[in-house]
Amino acid sequence: MAKHAAATAATIGVERHDGRLRVVVGDDGVGGADPARGSGLAGLADRVEALGGRLVLDSAPGRGTTVTAEFALDGYP
Repeated sequence: MAKHAAATAATIGVERHDGRLRVVVGDDGVGGADPARGSGLAGLADRVEALGGRLVLDSAPGRGTTVTAEFALDGYP
């Protein structure tokens, strides 16, 4: 994160609600992350989707980056 984002802080959140698991990772870096410019985010999206989840990227230039992965917990208590 510090290498590409020039971030000084990061947050990680995990929550379970209504049969779904949500993992949110954010930073206060430069933003502007683009999965098409490298393999890191695209590879992460591929792995999340392989587990039946979805990956959402919010990374407007100048506003930091937030990556959210959501998974259904069907069959898990």
